[in-house]
Amino acid sequence: MKKLISKIRLNLSTQILLGLLLGILSGLFFGETIAWLDFVGQAFLRLFQMPVIPYIMVSLILSLGRLNYQEAKSIFVKAGLVLLLFWGIILIVVVLFPLGFPAWKSASFFSTSLVEQVPPFNFLTLFLPSNPFNAMANTTIPAVVFFSITIGLAAIPLPNKKGFIDILSNLSDSLMGITKFVAKLTPIGVFAIAANAAGTLSLDAFARLQVYVVLQALFAVLLSFWVLPSLVATLTPLGYKDVVTAYRMPLITAFATGNLLIVLPLIIDRSKELLNRLELPPNANSLEIDSPLAVIVPVSFTFPSMGKLLSLCFIPFAAWYGGSSLSLEQYPQFLIAGVASFFGDGVTAMQFLLNLMGIPVDMLKLFVTLDQISAARFGTLLAGMNTVALALLATCAINGLIVVRRKKLLRFAAISLALFLVTLGSVHAVFTYGFENVYTKDKVLANLQLLRVRDPSPAKILDKMSPPIPQDPSHPSRLNQIEERGRLRVCYFENNYPLAYTNTKGELVGFDIEMAHILARDLGIQIEFFPLGSSVGITSEKVAKQLNNGYCDIFMSLTAITPQRARLYSFSTSVTNFTLAFLVRDSRQQEFTSWRKMMEAGSLRIGIEDDDRILYYEAKIRGFLPQAEIVRVNSLKQFIESNTEDIDALALAAETGSAWTLLYPHYSIGIPKPVVAGPMAYPLPLRDRHWADVIDGWLKLKQLDGTISSLFDYWIQGKVEAVQEPRWSIIRNVLHWVD
Repeated sequence: MKKLISKIRLNLSTQILLGLLLGILSGLFFGETIAWLDFVGQAFLRLFQMPVIPYIMVSLILSLGRLNYQEAKSIFVKAGLVLLLFWGIILIVVVLFPLGFPAWKSASFFSTSLVEQVPPFNFLTLFLPSNPFNAMANTTIPAVVFFSITIGLAAIPLPNKKGFIDILSNLSDSLMGITKFVAKLTPIGVFAIAANAAGTLSLDAFARLQVYVVLQALFAVLLSFWVLPSLVATLTPLGYKDVVTAYRMPLITAFATGNLLIVLPLIIDRSKELLNRLELPPNANSLEIDSPLAVIVPVSFTFPSMGKLLSLCFIPFAAWYGGSSLSLEQYPQFLIAGVASFFGDGVTAMQFLLNLMGIPVDMLKLFVTLDQISAARFGTLLAGMNTVALALLATCAINGLIVVRRKKLLRFAAISLALFLVTLGSVHAVFTYGFENVYTKDKVLANLQLLRVRDPSPAKILDKMSPPIPQDPSHPSRLNQIEERGRLRVCYFENNYPLAYTNTKGELVGFDIEMAHILARDLGIQIEFFPLGSSVGITSEKVAKQLNNGYCDIFMSLTAITPQRARLYSFSTSVTNFTLAFLVRDSRQQEFTSWRKMMEAGSLRIGIEDDDRILYYEAKIRGFLPQAEIVRVNSLKQFIESNTEDIDALALAAETGSAWTLLYPHYSIGIPKPVVAGPMAYPLPLRDRHWADVIDGWLKLKQLDGTISSLFDYWIQGKVEAVQEPRWSIIRNVLHWVD
């Protein structure tokens, strides 16, 4: 026991692994009550990151300043060739990745990210800093590296640079000393980070994304502990065990913290120790070991690593998760754009790629979740080994230590390919045959309850409309009639997902229904609902008759504002915007992601519900697609269930149509670019300015206090976390020590 404790004390890598394990166990035991450890984890990360940017700058300037131009050229050319080799390997992995997906069906709620215009990446800002100090302050690594390289290259021809080099050398040693000291605190920092992640991360989120998590983790481990170290061992005098053992501590730290930047100085230090053991050949380059390493490691952080590019696998996963797939002709554009976009921030790059590929689901939120579950750990592990292998291979190439043994290289390639195919086949088989595929997203929609009105006042749902109260000349305003009656009469459309429908408990719910409850509560009166049936066949004239004759006080069904309707009844102020989209089968979703594609497709038959409210969209479609044939459809449900092939797509609002894809996951939403959107509001009685002012004022209050945005997120975007139970934990769910 004493020997074990002594070994743990002496071995920092063991301490880090122990801290990681104890953190995970603590998070599972205490759950969300341990979230306060996030402060400790963040403090550790900031302390570890503090010397890194200065170290990168000093190391680059120092290393390049010692060289001549020919030597600097040799470093960048040979390191660049190795980097291209790594990119080729990881892009092959991305192409193979979908082979591991099981044949499951899925769909998703609407997301505003589908209609947002993603700004193009500004590579000038990313790489060419007009203010280097701003780039340092904002951790814009490419700009910092470019600035440092410029200073280093400018220092090469200086005649009297010894004093300058000595100062930088001492500063570099000081910064490395800080890093080594903080590294001793890594077990504590790793414990805090792991405990917070394990205690707060949604287990349900992990379960839903387990296919991607497992595949990405296996590929990251395979690349990190077989492909890259074996490639180094195949081409250089270094052994496989030498490579894996030497970098154990920095790689574990990078994996546990999800931060590669903080271990770059340690990677340089370990690389120098490892390579300085080698005997250089007689014709070796005069660069030796230190200078190339001090340049290649910081510069490699500027370019997309294999760990970053492994996140490209999320794009085909997102398409599969949403019930579709990327076509073969999309892959060249996807891969080229993917490499270019990952020069910047990963989340921004992913949003750009999702829109570029026209994937009709909101996966950006899930990508961020995955970053906590898997990518931030396994992706960082792979990025760390990518940096190690790049530094070792490029430095060996510069010093003439690369030996190409064709037979050994072919054997390595064959074994690697076989391992990837076996991994993909195993994952596919396990999830296809070992897990029951139960589609549940339709139940999420069906089980939703009112969000902000947990105890709604008793509401009647009328079978037939009550007679209107005769208008009293002394009380001309509808508000006066409502107060005299003591009830608010609300008309709505039935089965209007996700605005108004009946859930599994038989309760009337939805965005519009909840807004009606909140209105009645704020007015301090009871509420009556009257369904006008489905929207099919209900004309604007009929809606106007119900409103203007006193049968309905307000029509709580979001309706597009048009001049024609404004002649028949009044509108409230705009509540939100709805977007024109097309409901299509999964296999045809890509055809409806741009107006240009639709025009090139020739004559399309576009279905439109026999609903007076959709006329706004019909006019837009005729404007964009004059050659298209517009076909009247009795109802959306009939279009889906009739399985007709003579209608190419059904026009509808993306915000409501996405809910129908949850009920019928073999259908998807295509949102053509440029996006066509229109304001939606609630119809009100004509020529009742007082009542309209009351509703407008109330809506503005609900916009300001966040009510409308929260209901939009909940009912339309499906952000249901607010009503989910606290995270499972042993202390809560097993021991019942806390509520």
